[in-house]
Amino acid sequence: MESKLPLEKELEPIFLVKFPPFSESVKEFLVQYGPYFILVLSVIAVFGLLVAFGVSGAALGMGAVAPGIGFNFYLSIALGIVTLIMYLMSFSPLRARKRAGWNLLYYALLIGIVSNLIQLSILGALIGAVLGFWVLFQIREKYIY
Repeated sequence: MESKLPLEKELEPIFLVKFPPFSESVKEFLVQYGPYFILVLSVIAVFGLLVAFGVSGAALGMGAVAPGIGFNFYLSIALGIVTLIMYLMSFSPLRARKRAGWNLLYYALLIGIVSNLIQLSILGALIGAVLGFWVLFQIREKYIY
């Protein structure tokens, strides 16, 4: 039973038909080693979030986050935390080649795009969306329900 995620039906023909397909070896490489790559980057992101909150600076006596930084900063951090949690939650299902892991990556990508748009990073949102959806749709067939 295939359930469609938001915009999946509309994006599928674009990224599976209009974009060049990956070779089977590239798909297999991404599916086999991708979860570990995501895990390593997520651990690095945890340290980045600590720096953004000023935890490491406070530990070194340099102070914390300056007051009045702005709503966009805090919203971006909150969306970053949600995305990071989704990446970490996707590790086990991706390793087991379950569709639930792919779904988490899909939602994390959508949240990342929204975060970029809120920050008015239109080019970042566009590049991230195109590359992210292209990769996701190319490897989707490797994940089972």
